Amino acid sequence: MARLTILIALFAALVLVVHTSAFRSEQSCQRQLQQLNLRHCERHIIQRIQQQQQEEEDRSRTLRGIKHVSRLRKSSSESEELDQCCEQLNELNNERCQCRALQQIFENQSEQLEGRQQEQQLEQELEKLPRTCGFGPLRRCNVNPEEE
Repeated sequence: MARLTILIALFAALVLVVHTSAFRSEQSCQRQLQQLNLRHCERHIIQRIQQQQQEEEDRSRTLRGIKHVSRLRKSSSESEELDQCCEQLNELNNERCQCRALQQIFENQSEQLEGRQQEQQLEQELEKLPRTCGFGPLRRCNVNPEEE
């Protein structure tokens, strides 16, 4: 009986340590996100959505026989935005915090979008961003917190 009591006490202590650690990690993430400026990521994502829309318009014009000179060259500012965005996301201490950053970008930008199609493009671009930055897809990260 004494062994069972000791085992239960050890298990309870372990649960408390794990819970406290997770709480501290969440607080750390919130602090990091408050200090982080995600505007570079937001601008990069919006540029990508605008670029996709321009590509669709160009394809539509071509199909209708209208010649159009495409303006789709990757500008140096677009590359800089992506580089700075990746640096910022890389500064975050774990995947969960990176996911929270993507969710925050979604929340900030979805209000400014027109229609479900742009919202889906935003979601897709945010899901691709970690791979684009070179740290792979984020497991179990739904960038649209409304769908959780």
